[in-house]
Amino acid sequence: MEHTQLDLDRNINRLRIHSVEFSELPDEELISLLEKTIQNIQGIAYYWATLSAEKKQILQKHKEGEEWLGGPFVSILTTQYYIEYLKGNSPLKEENYDKIKNSYKVFPNKFIESLTFPLLKAEIRFNKSMSFSQIDEFRGFNQRIGASDNVTLVLGAGNVSSIPFLDTLFHLVAKRSAILLKLNPVNDYLLPVFEKVFAEFIDRGFISVVNGNLDTSRYLTKHRSIDSIHLTGSNYTYENIVYDRQLSDKERSLSTIPKTNKKPIFSELGNVTPIIIHPGKWTNSELKFQARKIATAKLNNSGFNCIAAQVIVLPKGWRSAEKLKKYIKFYLKKIGDTTSYYPGASESLNSLKTNENYELVNESSCSTPFMTADLDAEEKYSSSEVWNTTLYFKELEYSDNESFTDISINYVNNELWGNLGASVLIKGSKKKNNQHIVNKYKNDLNYGTVAINEWSAIAFIIPTMPWGGYPGNKDNDIQSGQGYVHNAYFFESPLKGIVETNFRFSRFIDPPWFVNNKKAHRLFKNLTYYQANNSKINFIKLIFSTLI
Repeated sequence: MEHTQLDLDRNINRLRIHSVEFSELPDEELISLLEKTIQNIQGIAYYWATLSAEKKQILQKHKEGEEWLGGPFVSILTTQYYIEYLKGNSPLKEENYDKIKNSYKVFPNKFIESLTFPLLKAEIRFNKSMSFSQIDEFRGFNQRIGASDNVTLVLGAGNVSSIPFLDTLFHLVAKRSAILLKLNPVNDYLLPVFEKVFAEFIDRGFISVVNGNLDTSRYLTKHRSIDSIHLTGSNYTYENIVYDRQLSDKERSLSTIPKTNKKPIFSELGNVTPIIIHPGKWTNSELKFQARKIATAKLNNSGFNCIAAQVIVLPKGWRSAEKLKKYIKFYLKKIGDTTSYYPGASESLNSLKTNENYELVNESSCSTPFMTADLDAEEKYSSSEVWNTTLYFKELEYSDNESFTDISINYVNNELWGNLGASVLIKGSKKKNNQHIVNKYKNDLNYGTVAINEWSAIAFIIPTMPWGGYPGNKDNDIQSGQGYVHNAYFFESPLKGIVETNFRFSRFIDPPWFVNNKKAHRLFKNLTYYQANNSKINFIKLIFSTLI
C-alpha cells in the first residue's frame, strides 16, 4: 500500500519530535536497541533470505546463498561491529598502523573471519598529511557532525537486500539521526522485514519505514523537515534530486552549477567496474579459476550490482588472452540460468541480442542472455553502467609487464566512468620482484576500493572497510558519489580501502562466495546463525555445511 502525503507528514513529524531524544540517547541504551535488532534479524533471517530469493526468481538452490550473505549475515556482522565501537572495544592499535603507507589494517580481526574468508586481508589508506594520532582523534562522526533535531531520509537500493538496512544503520549510529527509510519499488516487499528488524527503533519514534513510487521520493527529498539525504542508486537519480533534472555533459564539465536542493547528500552510486588482467605466465588451471572469479563478479545477484564486473582490461597480444576469454564465456554459460528481475533489464538485453557487436554465449534455453562484446565497438559503455549480464573486453597496447601497469592504471582512472571499485588479477603478487608493481596499483588506482586478486565487492561484506567512491567527486559530476558508509571504525577521512588475497585460493576448491559453489546456501545460512549466536551447535553446523 502506498503511503499518502498525509501519512508521510505524520511519520516525519513523529521522527522530528523524537529526534532530540535520540540524539541525546546514552550509548548504553543505543547498544541495547542494537542488540535487540540482532535478535530480530536472527528471528526473521530465514524469511528474509528466502523471500528475497523467491522475489528475484532464483532458479538454483545454491544461489540462495547470495541472499543470506548479502542480507541477514552482513547486517548482523555490521551491527555487532558498531556495538563494539560504541562499547569502546575497538581502539586503534599502533601495531596495525603502517607509517610508510599511512594505512591501517582492518581485517581479519577474529578467528571466524579468518575461517570464513581465509587468506583475505584488508587495510584503509589515508592522506599522507594525516598522522596516526589525527586518524585516531577524528573518529566518531557524531562528535563532529551530529546535531539534535536531525532527520535523515534514506532512499533504499532495489538490488541487494542489506543495503537499506546498512545505510540506515550507518546514519543512525554515525550521525545519531532519526531515519525515514523509503524502500525502492523493486524490493518494497521487504517492508515487513525491516518493520520487524527495526521494531524497537520504530516503537520509540527513531525510525520509520515506508514504501512508494517516484512521486513519493520527490516529495520526501524536497520536504522541509528532512535535513539530509542518503542515496544508493544512479548518478541520474542524484542529479534529479539536486538539480531537478538530468545534467548535460557540458554542465558536468563546469566547475559548479547552482543547486535547487541544498540538503547534504551522502551518495553511493554506480561504477563501470574494471578488472585488470596483469600479464604473466598463467597455467591452464589458473586461467579457469580466474575465469570463474570473473563470472562470479558478473553474475552475482544476476549482474544487478553497482560493483558488477563490466570491463575486463587485457594486455593486447598477451599469449593467454584468448584462452581466458574462452573460459570466461564457458563459465558464463555453465553457471546456469539466472533471471533479469530488475525492471528494464530484459528489454535492454533483448535489444542487444540483435546487435552484431555482441556474442551470445549461453544456450537459448536460458531465460537470460549472457553476452560479451569488444568495448571498442561499444565505447558508450565506458561511460555508463550496463546493468545487465553483458561483459566487455578492452585490450591495451603495451611493451612489457611494467609498462602495462602504468597504461592500465591511466586507462581505468581516466577513461572509465566511476570510481567505486577496481580489481587487479596478478600472479606472483607476493613475490619480492613484483611488489613494486602491486604497490603501484594500490597507490595509483583512484577508487574507493582497490582489490588485488579479488573482486572489489568483497569490501562490501567487511564492516570495517569504508564503502563509497573515491574522494573528490563534484556535485555536478558525481561519478560514484560522496561519502562512505559501513566504516565500523568510524574513520572520518579514509582515502581508499584495499583488499588483497593470494592469486589462487586453492587447487582443489573455490571460495564459498563463487557463484558455482553448490554449498553456498547451506554455508551462509549456518554462518548467519553462528554469527548471531556463537553456540557450539551452530559452529558444528557451520563446519558440517562445508564438508557435505
